[in-house]
Amino acid sequence: MSPPSQPSLKEQIRQSLFSVSVPAVPANILSQLAALSTSLRLSPSQLAEAWEAHSMTKNVQDLNDVTFPGYRSALAKEAESRGAIVGGNENNNNANKVVVKRTGLGKRTAPSSFVSPSPMPAKRGAAVAPIKPNGSAERDGLSAVDAVALATPRDAPVSPSRHSNLDSNTSSSSTATTSVVTPPKHAISPQPHSAPPKYADRRNAGATLLSYNPHNLPTALQVVEEAGTFPRGCTIRMHPEAKHPTRGFRFMFTPLEKRARCLEKRLLEMNEVLMEECGIREENDGQVHDDVGSGSEEGDGTKDGENRGEKMASWAPVGVPKQNKVTCIGRICNEAHEGKINSTSLLLEGTRQHSSGSRIHLDPTLIPSYSLFPGQIVAAEGINSSGRTLQACRLVEGAAPPLDTSPASELMGFQYGSVNGMNGMPLSIVAMSGPYTTKDSLEYDPLVDAILKIRQDKPDVVIMCGPFVDARQPLVQSERGAIILDEHGEEETATFHQVFARKVAGILQELYESDPDIKTQFVLVPSVDDAISDSVYPQPPLVDLEVKAKGAAEFGSLGLHAVERAGRESITADHGPKRVHCVSNPCTLRINDVTVGVTSSDVLFHISSDETNANLPPGSRLARIAEHLIQQRSYYPLFPPAKGACLDLARSEEWEMPCQPDILIVPSRLATFAKEVMGGSTIAVNPGELTKGTTGGTYAVMDVHPMEREGLEKAVREGDEEWEHKVKDRVRVDIKRI
Repeated sequence: MSPPSQPSLKEQIRQSLFSVSVPAVPANILSQLAALSTSLRLSPSQLAEAWEAHSMTKNVQDLNDVTFPGYRSALAKEAESRGAIVGGNENNNNANKVVVKRTGLGKRTAPSSFVSPSPMPAKRGAAVAPIKPNGSAERDGLSAVDAVALATPRDAPVSPSRHSNLDSNTSSSSTATTSVVTPPKHAISPQPHSAPPKYADRRNAGATLLSYNPHNLPTALQVVEEAGTFPRGCTIRMHPEAKHPTRGFRFMFTPLEKRARCLEKRLLEMNEVLMEECGIREENDGQVHDDVGSGSEEGDGTKDGENRGEKMASWAPVGVPKQNKVTCIGRICNEAHEGKINSTSLLLEGTRQHSSGSRIHLDPTLIPSYSLFPGQIVAAEGINSSGRTLQACRLVEGAAPPLDTSPASELMGFQYGSVNGMNGMPLSIVAMSGPYTTKDSLEYDPLVDAILKIRQDKPDVVIMCGPFVDARQPLVQSERGAIILDEHGEEETATFHQVFARKVAGILQELYESDPDIKTQFVLVPSVDDAISDSVYPQPPLVDLEVKAKGAAEFGSLGLHAVERAGRESITADHGPKRVHCVSNPCTLRINDVTVGVTSSDVLFHISSDETNANLPPGSRLARIAEHLIQQRSYYPLFPPAKGACLDLARSEEWEMPCQPDILIVPSRLATFAKEVMGGSTIAVNPGELTKGTTGGTYAVMDVHPMEREGLEKAVREGDEEWEHKVKDRVRVDIKRI
């Protein structure tokens, strides 16, 4: 019996779009999408994902002749950013066969300013359409009318693949002869056909993309070069008030009633915080305070406590009709069950204890500017004469937790101490986020280059956010999995833990073996997209099961115990300073005197995809979203959560912010930035991802300089009072390309 025929490309696209709520696609648009799929090398599922993102961003629902031009532009940007490559047969097992070797930390050559194009070899999974003798190409189910005519050069050169072997400082090369398929100019217009960029062919490696340096501070490297090398000590510990998880737990078994209680508890807590922060008082025996919050309805609208000295109107339950101004506190909800929230679908949900869970419409017309998203807890002042709609004229979008402080003597010890302090030198922190290898390879070349830079610059702390073994990686998702070489050079299938042990822990081990005296410490933050950890938020730290049996590593071993012993053969491993710290996601750390908040979840993208705003200052959107996390005292305030967030509401306390961090690290696929938020008391940093599709990404370098020594010594003598850290006045942030 002959095998069933594969559906045509047009039918695959139709089915993929149907899965994202596009019931019908016009025939002319379907033909153009089939041609775009071939020329831009985007799979039908990637076309559907691009439409889903485009529809949410532009607030469009139907795919027709009017909305298609914008969608076509979005596809071009998607192909450029993701570097998508679609093979001729996605089910070909040989295309997913990748040999992974243990890399070393030998000398690497940075990419030059000009490099020649380097198409992917066939063994990387880049299947090339076979060319018939008569010059016609396979259409893969396309009709003669819908197919794109392909012109093929005969002898197109292919550069060798980049296969690093850093221990011997050599690189093996392979040569493959393939034909480059290019469509004619008239086939797809105006989108040009270009091969996706390769990591080895990237330009401007090591260049600084942007900097935050309002006080013109030098880098830590410049200070070390001028002053010389001094003994430095760095202490990493969890914040004492943080409730983040420390071990694995049972999840996916939370009853609906318990989830509702957790949501109610958080709403009640924020209700008390907002009333205290904004000076809101309850009505006493029906007495109405007309003098509080008085003013005309139009023209005096304020937002976020701009006039914090002026008290707000008296508190009233949500849904109770009032003819005078009142303040209602509740959670922002979307009236529609599907689709993005907008100004006409805003609902304010009260507590079950005070308002019986009532929901009313929130009209923000009179508010000059605002930024709202589902799950946000706000205080809205206005008139609710009917009990169904609150005409808001003032809005407070949350209340930040208190600033973190430290005694002056503690700051003096961390910044100028000679034993466990920085000895007057800047504290250097590097932040990077996965994926750590390109989507067409499991060689982890970007991570190797990053570790080489770390060995050269010797920062004090490196914060690495997951995913380390990306579950979305095509080679990880394949049926055969990753193919590695054993001790005898024979191929074997690797588990996810073995990939981490050999490609992440193995690189760190070689770093300390090559330089045992390096003092750099690593902080590993897992991700819900990691294949080596539980997909739940909050996420417990990575667990390394030390294997003492002889032979190959057993399932569950991450190889981190070998990192602690590398280069320490003469001493007991337990007596040396800890090199790798496995923490939770999210986590609040104290690195010496600096409080750092970290979450590896892309909460910025999730909120930006379901947010409505009006009249925000230009260029402030990303900083505003980062500010929401602090105002809501939560590392993930969005509810309902985005797809793939994997929230466990029973543990909502464990992703709350115990204090206002000095530095907030929020890796995201959105544009990188380093900006002041909350009036400058916190520096929000998006280091970006270390890889972007098939090419390199970015990372962040943060240098925190010490305070003035005379001021600290004087404060210690006068009573050792509590001091704010004031990191904004002594930090420099650089976002660099890998």
